[in-house]
Amino acid sequence: MQSNIAMENRAGIARITCGWKKSELSLEAVCRYWRDVHSPGISRRPGLWEYRHFQYAPVRADLFASLSPEISAEPPADEQLMWQSDVRYLNDAELARFGSEPAPAVLKELLGDIDLIVDKSTTYKVLGTNAQTFCDSTGTLAPQGPVATPTYSVFFRQRGEQPAFFQLIEQIARRWAQTPGVLRVRMSLFEVPDMEAERKAGYPVKTHPLPMQYQALIDLSVASDAVASPLLEGFEPRLSACVSAVHAYPVKVVYTSVCQGRPTLVGLRGYPAYEAMTALKADNQRDLGLLQWMYGPVVQTGPVA
Repeated sequence: MQSNIAMENRAGIARITCGWKKSELSLEAVCRYWRDVHSPGISRRPGLWEYRHFQYAPVRADLFASLSPEISAEPPADEQLMWQSDVRYLNDAELARFGSEPAPAVLKELLGDIDLIVDKSTTYKVLGTNAQTFCDSTGTLAPQGPVATPTYSVFFRQRGEQPAFFQLIEQIARRWAQTPGVLRVRMSLFEVPDMEAERKAGYPVKTHPLPMQYQALIDLSVASDAVASPLLEGFEPRLSACVSAVHAYPVKVVYTSVCQGRPTLVGLRGYPAYEAMTALKADNQRDLGLLQWMYGPVVQTGPVA
């Protein structure tokens, strides 16, 4: 959908955070907490254009048929990502607004969730056209819940110099977007993580060691896994020269808490409430006046979804 692409590409800045939980915690409990406790808190901060949260299954090492042996297709089980949060802003001014609220004492409590549940987590910044949606025929502006078609977060590690690596990833993304059966392609080329900036913003720093960090991501949705299998064919030998790892994480669910600068119903009320309201077609609970009474000025217009 062209409107999806234009809407997403308005964002000039993205902050993509991905990691895994503390070993002693239940993954089910952590994912539920992130979705229904942490994300509604984040969705009330100003300056957000979009906020999506992805939950992963273990890496699919066999998704692409043509990877050469020198390219890692599967990290060790205890190094695999469990989730990703994609937070987007229109520009630097909106990012500054996001950082202006809540007050430091309250922000400390909100970000205390990181110390509570996260073992390792890295935030990657993406700027300008290094973040682009090239195609989207999913028909969903603000996806909520289990994915409807096979969906993957494909992470890449760089080998060699950055310009050649970035150029290759963009060429891959553009070709995927023109391939029949590919439904969605969004590319993110990462800046080098800035730990000092994260500390100044109040985030506890639990970054992965450099060898475990990624340098690019492509969000990929396909009509079937058969569509994905040949997608990297024809990119050798440049793929081996520029890429040391291609890790395809199956996306189990996506939750959109903010869309087009507005909290969604999931962002306001949490997913269980959204599920219950959707099942009973409770349109009265979507009423703007009711939501403003319940949640205050964060609800300036009706939720997108």
